[in-house]
This record gives sequence, C-alpha cells and structure tokens, in this order.
Amino acid sequence: MKKLLMICAIISVAGLASAAPTYLITFDEFPVGTQISNQYAPLGVEFLPGNVTPGLPIIDWNGAMPTQPILRPQGEAGGNYIYQGDFWIHFTTTAVDVQFDSGYWDGVGTGVINVYDPYMNPLASLTNTTTGVNVTNVTGRIGYIYFNSIGDGAGADMDNLGFTPIPAPGAILLGGIGAGLVGWLRRRRTL
Repeated sequence: MKKLLMICAIISVAGLASAAPTYLITFDEFPVGTQISNQYAPLGVEFLPGNVTPGLPIIDWNGAMPTQPILRPQGEAGGNYIYQGDFWIHFTTTAVDVQFDSGYWDGVGTGVINVYDPYMNPLASLTNTTTGVNVTNVTGRIGYIYFNSIGDGAGADMDNLGFTPIPAPGAILLGGIGAGLVGWLRRRRTL
C-alpha cells in the first residue's frame, strides 16, 4: 500500500508539472475604454503600440462582432475610422497554439496578420479570407503577432484570444525529478 501511495504521489506531481494551461482572453476582464498593455502579463502576453498608429489597443464595443467587448487598435481620434490601426501582441512566454476572432472585415484580403517566433523570425503572413468575422489559428513557437486593419474600409478588431504557453523550464525540471525519483526508488527496490 505504501508503494502504491508513493507512485500515485509522484505521478500526480509529474503530471501537474507537464500540463500547460490554455488561456482565453475575452477582453471583458477590464472596463470599456481601458488601454491594454501589460494587464495580461501574468498570463504571459503583452500588447504593444503598432508601427503606424502609435496608441495602445483599447477595449471597446463593436455591434458587428458576435461577442462584446472587443480589443481594437487606436485609429484616427475623433474620426470615422477608429477601428483602422495596428498593434503588436507579445507572448512573453512562448506560445505554441494561438487562436482569435477578428473582424468585422469589409473587404477580403484587407487585413494583415504577421506571426513571428520569439526571435522575430517570420513564421506566417496571413490575411482575412472572407468578409465579416474570421477565426485565425496559428501553431508553432509563437513570440509575436502583428495585427493591422488599416487597409480595411472601416478597420477591424479582435476578440477571444486563446493561447497555450510552452511549459516553463521549472515545470519540466520538476517532472524530470519525479521520474528520476521513481527510477531511484526502483533501483533500491523500494517500489
């Protein structure tokens, strides 16, 4: 019985260490009008100003999107095209799977979504394939995503950002220690 409890304890610790959570950011965690930068840093993601529009993305409403609120670029202040703009998403903990909704796109191919690894090497250059709302899914070792809706008639925004971070090296180390402990106990014939 003692051996069985020891094995269960080690397996549970090793299992917890290797499981990477998948996070979903719906942008309803903060009030409408909030500029987003490092509020989601504990989850491993930060938002940065774009190359063209210098403001941080902002939480807002968009009646054309199926879920509310959304995250939009800071376009022309006081103008009709406040959704036209760009911003960066930086995964401070490298992500392996990222998905999000983007829209409402007025024209096909008017959006620019560039995906980079943690060292800014290009992984993919994507665009919206239909008008309306698009779901984007990317996999690989993702460090940055550049979102640009300047070429769209009225611009676009994003919502429901989901991502899976790579487990931290400490978690991998903890799993290795658990496996090593099982081997050591087997060698001593304790298990």
